[in-house]
Amino acid sequence: MISLGGTYEPIDSVRGITNKSSGKMGLALAREAYIRGADLTLIVANVSVEIPSVFNVVRVETGKQMNDAVLENIPDCDIFISAAAVSDFEFKDKSDKKIDSSSSLFLNLKPTTKIIRQIKKINPDIFLVGFKAEFNISRQEIIDCARKQIVDAGTDLVIANDISKENCQFGSDNNEVLIVGDEVLTIPLASKREVAKSIFDVISTKI
Repeated sequence: MISLGGTYEPIDSVRGITNKSSGKMGLALAREAYIRGADLTLIVANVSVEIPSVFNVVRVETGKQMNDAVLENIPDCDIFISAAAVSDFEFKDKSDKKIDSSSSLFLNLKPTTKIIRQIKKINPDIFLVGFKAEFNISRQEIIDCARKQIVDAGTDLVIANDISKENCQFGSDNNEVLIVGDEVLTIPLASKREVAKSIFDVISTKI
């Protein structure tokens, strides 16, 4: 199973917050998994790419919907790649109407549930791959953030990258990543298709 895209958290009936995740990396991973013969399910949030009809797709919008879909499907999975950019915050109070824009508005946020931290509790034998996107920090800091996720969530691998780098931003066709596990493997700037191949090459040595 692969999750991809960015979640959307509503403020009122017409407004909300989201992120710039395009789903391109997740789709590249899905295509590579399909080529390698995987029986694949995609949990798809908001994306800017077209998802081929050959895939089994569960559509979601919010972080809660993503959480529910992942937890429903996770018991039957051998591998879960959590490539979606799930919002870290949601609104405590959501309006079911359009909020009047004539006055100032203060938004009260609360942390969302960390999906990845629940996976091994439900399916301890799953091979869990997390993603960690950071912005304008050092290579060692990125590795430290990835290793913290390994400790906190029990991920077997973390794909970490700095989205401040040129040609590596959300929505780009290329990526440069660190594959962090027992060791750290650097994947230099390449197309997301090539990066996906490298990720699956590593996964294939671990399972």
